[in-house]
Amino acid sequence: MENLTKFKNIAVLKGGISDEHEISNLTADEVFKTLKKKYSVSIINVGPNCQKFILDLKESRADIVFNCLHGFFGEDGQIQSILNFLQIPYTHSGVLTSSLAMNKFFSKIVFESFGIRCPNGKTANKISLNDECVFPIIIKPICGGSSNGLKKVDNQTELVEFIKNHKSTIDQFLFEEFIPGREITVGILDNKICGVMEIIFKSEVYDFNNKYISIPKHVINPTLPKEIELEIKEQALMIHKKLNCNCLSRSDFRYNEKNNKLYLLEINTQPGLTKNSLLPEMAKNKDISFLKLCEIILANPICEKF
Repeated sequence: MENLTKFKNIAVLKGGISDEHEISNLTADEVFKTLKKKYSVSIINVGPNCQKFILDLKESRADIVFNCLHGFFGEDGQIQSILNFLQIPYTHSGVLTSSLAMNKFFSKIVFESFGIRCPNGKTANKISLNDECVFPIIIKPICGGSSNGLKKVDNQTELVEFIKNHKSTIDQFLFEEFIPGREITVGILDNKICGVMEIIFKSEVYDFNNKYISIPKHVINPTLPKEIELEIKEQALMIHKKLNCNCLSRSDFRYNEKNNKLYLLEINTQPGLTKNSLLPEMAKNKDISFLKLCEIILANPICEKF
């Protein structure tokens, strides 16, 4: 692409320090393998030593960073802050957008302020074991991705047991009502709708195992009522724009056919780019190769001034 000619050296960030580092490795390897056929690319393994990371960046002489990190210190605004300070352009979204989208509790508040329906949710300090809870409940990390740590509890006994086993970290979880229905995700690329996909899996919960181990069935352009199809696209675009997402995002919904209502679960500012990832599959369906997908992302870098 013409506007990529000014970038002579691309650095791909790999690994990271979150519990999603394995997915980051898969994404980074796929991106690196694809880009090196056409561009000058180096790969940087990101670990807990921040000084080493900065030295590695300088040694790479990177003109632009392709951020393949997921989770903590990858898509939560922290690595973005460092790159802003170093004034190195990078892919995906900026500091505030990344931080807000990563936090499922605060992002839910923002979504609801836009008039978007979300599952009812509470933090641990709002959960009272003396009150009658409506089960089942979904428990998820407030700041986490790849559905790591996602758990469905069906009764009070299971809830008490979970809280007992997570005393020291309980404030890091969100307790949400379980929404039965179909799992629908909407991908956005180049700030436009890239595709709508239904994810069909055997269990009730689309967890880490369903995403990366027992790969479910993916249906692009699933049959939906016209008004739901329109609503899901409008909401995904609205969230992408209002949160100031850069170039790409993926919004996950549940569609309850019984009450004919959509529920937004979350938005992902750094969707996976592995062989089994959803956005590349949507792009491929639109005749966008993986190389072209990477080039579109690279052609839309960000570097925030301060």
